[in-house]
Amino acid sequence: MKSYGKYWVLVVLLLFMSCADNLLVTSQLASPMLALAASLVASLVGWAWLVKSLQKDRDQISACLRNPELLRPELKQKNFFGNLFAEAIQKIEESDTELVSTTQVKTMLKARLNALSKKEALMESVLDHLETGVLVFDAQHTLEFSNQAASTFVIPEADRTQNTSESGLALNKALSSDVVIPEIASLLTKTIERKDATLSRRSEFQLTGLDFQSHFRAIATNLFDENQALLGTVIVVENIGEETNEKERHAEFVSSVAHELKTPMAGIKAYIEMLLDGDCEEEEAEELYGFINEQIDRLTRLVNSMLNLARIESGVVEIKRHDCELNDILKSAADVISPNAGEKDITFTSELSDLYLPVHVDKDMLGQAIINLLSNAVKYTPHGHEVRLRSRMEDNTAVIEVRDTGMGIPENSLPHIFDRFYRVPENNRSAAGTGLGLALVHFIVTNVHNGSISVQSVVNKGTCFTVTIPLGHKEQKKKKQLASPVTV
Repeated sequence: MKSYGKYWVLVVLLLFMSCADNLLVTSQLASPMLALAASLVASLVGWAWLVKSLQKDRDQISACLRNPELLRPELKQKNFFGNLFAEAIQKIEESDTELVSTTQVKTMLKARLNALSKKEALMESVLDHLETGVLVFDAQHTLEFSNQAASTFVIPEADRTQNTSESGLALNKALSSDVVIPEIASLLTKTIERKDATLSRRSEFQLTGLDFQSHFRAIATNLFDENQALLGTVIVVENIGEETNEKERHAEFVSSVAHELKTPMAGIKAYIEMLLDGDCEEEEAEELYGFINEQIDRLTRLVNSMLNLARIESGVVEIKRHDCELNDILKSAADVISPNAGEKDITFTSELSDLYLPVHVDKDMLGQAIINLLSNAVKYTPHGHEVRLRSRMEDNTAVIEVRDTGMGIPENSLPHIFDRFYRVPENNRSAAGTGLGLALVHFIVTNVHNGSISVQSVVNKGTCFTVTIPLGHKEQKKKKQLASPVTV
């Protein structure tokens, strides 16, 4: 009511002037014309004051709207539009508050969306860098995602067949069979059809392409939500080609070991049975004892060779690489073999380089590899022939040659010469062996010392094994790195 007080005063004043006019006319204190003039003047003054007050209130409201900081608490009480203006301001502030809240929520949602987008991009990048193939299907068998490693199992779009069936089930089957290879599609169908029986299924298959052939293991797993409704299926495909090859090599190794053990053991058993029967004369018994002793030696060599190879490959034997001079290792190996060469009247010659050949190697292992090569050269070289050991520097490598003028190796046997238990059929009768010596040499040179080994041979003319080892001392490299000038 306080904001309308002055306007009530105006109304009362106008009523008073009207009553006063009537009284003046009635009491004959003034003429009607004078009373009318007084009433008119008073009304004009009142209305002028009213218009001016409204104009002032309007200007005040306009000023507050142009500059909200001018808004004062007493405006509501003194201004005709105060209540309306205050209510409008309140509504505007509430709207501003809601707008700010909405903007904050929008900003939060946008930030969360950006975070989710980055996380999705990160996950896709991680999956694309996996060597394992990942394929994700929805509940309708539709392929939703596949990483780079799974591209082998996805049919290119140009090769996909279009399915025109209106059946939903047929369409679903076509989606999986037309997009991925049959092995994956079949696994997907079986996994979804038997989702109540098992959570996941696996299968192994082989793929053969223009330039590759490998085995794969696929594991399909159904995905469910909290209500146990099927969301989709993820299939992880792993290349098990190396694992399969390792199993095959292991099976071949076991088969070869069994064969190598069976032959001398069968001979030992036969000789012992003959001795137990007592049908042998004393001279024959002595000869049988000699055969048994030879077979036991053969078994011992075989077992020791297998143990040495297994220990080195499995890491049981610690590799101790040091800075060495290669010619020192070769001289030690030559000293070990020279007496054996002398017994067969074989000319053994060492032609070692005059240069200093620095290498960072396991002295004992590399020495054993060279001894094995020299021992084979002496073993398969007839009396009166020659064996040579050479060393030289070639680019950044040290080259070792073991050359003989012996029986040689047939061309068809050269690709298998470093295989385990492989022995050249034509040379089996010339000398005893296990077929593991060259396999051990190959492993020591290539796996332990990052080198290489090759062989050249001509039947009845001789064989040459060539070993290359990286040159350089490790400690000297460190010193050079520490002594390198620093540019400012």
